[in-house]
Amino acid sequence: MVAGNLAFRRASEEDAVQLERLINTAFRDDTTTQVFLSPDHGRIDVTDVSGIKAKIAQPNSAVFVGTDSDGTLIAHCGVRKLDESRAWFGLLAVDVRLKNRGVGSKILAHAEDYARREWNSKRLEFDVVNTRADLIAWYKRRGFEPTGETTPFPYEYHGDWKGVLRDDLEFVVFGKDLL
Repeated sequence: MVAGNLAFRRASEEDAVQLERLINTAFRDDTTTQVFLSPDHGRIDVTDVSGIKAKIAQPNSAVFVGTDSDGTLIAHCGVRKLDESRAWFGLLAVDVRLKNRGVGSKILAHAEDYARREWNSKRLEFDVVNTRADLIAWYKRRGFEPTGETTPFPYEYHGDWKGVLRDDLEFVVFGKDLL
């Protein structure tokens, strides 16, 4: 598995099982103290096959996979058209064996290019949990800045995640103008 020959394509429903594993493993791999889950969060899934298939089928959206030279899925992201000038970016995930090798930056750049080229989007936005300082810094290094908007963390949705330890979580919206 190498990241040097990274290729991108639209995800298909046939990719859903592999994507579920890739995404959930990537989200569980965060070993910083900035996560909002307990140390046993390894059992928690952030997505499932049916949710991935629904995103793939959603109008005005595109789910992308990054593959290496032998076709192995090593990265994922989604973009969705919000309106005539903005797109939404989400659920960036990279195979944990390829962390810190530029794969995340490449798939983010692909999503930016797609939104600009296909939808004529002038801006790309996303949200991130406010406690994720390292991840927020990563996005800032790529030109994203907070918009000033926040949304509440959906504690009621995550109520079965016995690992949520904090009550001060919210999502912070970031944006970047696409040139």
